[in-house]
Formats: sequence, C-alpha cells, structure tokens
Amino acid sequence: MKHLLRPILLLLAVAGPLFADHDAHSVNIESIQVADNIYMLTGQGGNIGLAIDDNYTLLIDDQFAPLSGAIQAEIAKLTGKPIMYLLNTHFHYDHTDGNESFGKSVDVIVAHENVRKKLEKGTIIQPFGKIMEPYPESALPALTYSEKLSIHQSNESIELLHFSNAHTDGDTAVHFKDSNVVHAGDILFSGMYPFIDVSNGGDVHGYIAAQEALLALTDDQTKIIPGHGPLSNKVDMARDLAILKEIVAVVEAELAAGKTPEEISVDAKILKYEPSHGQGWLDTETFISILCSGLSE
Repeated sequence: MKHLLRPILLLLAVAGPLFADHDAHSVNIESIQVADNIYMLTGQGGNIGLAIDDNYTLLIDDQFAPLSGAIQAEIAKLTGKPIMYLLNTHFHYDHTDGNESFGKSVDVIVAHENVRKKLEKGTIIQPFGKIMEPYPESALPALTYSEKLSIHQSNESIELLHFSNAHTDGDTAVHFKDSNVVHAGDILFSGMYPFIDVSNGGDVHGYIAAQEALLALTDDQTKIIPGHGPLSNKVDMARDLAILKEIVAVVEAELAAGKTPEEISVDAKILKYEPSHGQGWLDTETFISILCSGLSE
C-alpha cells in the first residue's frame, strides 16, 4: 500500500480547498428553475435544491456557513414561504456547513441516520485531511430515517431514498415524483470524476449500483440536479456511469496485474477521459488514486 501514499497526499492540494473556509463576498448564489415549483441554487459547494409549496418550502443542502445570508437572500427572491424542512443529502462539509445558520429558522433538519451520527460525533475525510468537528445540537438532523421517507407537499409527492455505501454510507437522493425531478446529491458529479469517500463508507461498486437505481427512476424528460456540475438529465448520468464502469474495469485489471496508481493513471485507456472529465473536481491522477485506495482494501 506504500505506493498509494504519494498520490493520496496530492489530493490535499487538488481538492482540499473545497473543504476550506470560504469568503462570502467572492461567491455568487444563482437560481435555475427546474420545474414549476423546484429550483436549483448554485454557489460554492454542493448544488442546493428548493421545492416551493403553497404553505412552506423544502431546502436540500446548504453549502458553507459564510454563504448562508446570500443563500437566504436568493431564496427570498423566489418565495416568501418559510422553510419547513432542511434535508442533508449526506454529511460532507460543503453540503451541511450552513446547518447551524439555517437551523435557527427551519422547522426540522432531515437526513439519513448515518448523517446524524457523523455530524454528532465528528469525523475525518481522510484523503483531504479534513477534520469535521462535532456539530452543535441545533445543527443536527432531528428527523432521521433508515431506508425510505416520504414528504407530502400540496403540489408534490417527495420520496427520500437511501443508497448504502455509495458516495458515503449516508447518501440520500430525492425524487420529486409529480415534477419528474431527481436531486441526486453526490451520487452524481455531472461531467466530472466523482469523489468516493472510502474513509466514510463510500464504495465505487455501491456508487455504480446507486446510479443504476436512479436511472431506473428516470425517463427522457427527467431533470436531474447533481451534487456538483450543471443541471442534467438521464443521458448525462448514463454517459458518466458508462465512463465510470469502463474506468473501474481497467483499474481492477491493472491492479491485478501489479501496476501502480501512477502507471494506471497515464494508461491511454484512462487518460482519454482527462479532457472531458478530468477538468472538474478531481483530475485523472487523483481520481485514480482514490479508486485504487478503495479497490485495494
């Protein structure tokens, strides 16, 4: 496993800034209408979802705490309805750091039970050396679930679905049945290599299974809000899934042949995806390092 150490440490320089503190003045929060009552908000960190009901709204993820004021201001442009539910798709800092700010006004924070455990006790995202300290009670999910949870708005039936051991061990995807919209959380990094947090229960084969299950819920009209990347659809997710499957097959075969992550990352069968998918959250070398660390365990 020593040959994995150097590329894993390189992740700190490549993706570590996404888990650092952020200056609210340098980030613009923008909203994109996805359906009649559903919006995607972008800024810095995981893409936010907003579902507006006749009486209240549901917020999905909340990015970084310094951005909370700007996020709330953008929401106020879209609706005056109070936020009843704040849903965390998983525990990562770039999706939950605003919990304490929003927890002062929302009725209840909702997440998979493993998310509460991580936020309550604290954890470390090992590839980035990011220590997440325990959250205060006001920032913890007060409502948790194990496999599936339904929320009913006056104009929308919403289903929360847990996918075990995918991006993490506590991933939630949100299916807006009436509007034909899916918020995939970090089960989709659209148009880029995904991060599989092996240190917190993630598994690339579980990730593939989760994407396959989400694709089964979609049709050609489904809009998909990814955890990172632009608003997407079934074709986009199917493309990313096919690329991931191909890369995993190559990596498994080359690891079995005794090749190192450095050797695998410059293989032509891998490197051909650098222009299309290696320009986002992770480049090819760091992505292959993550895959190798997980597949070698």
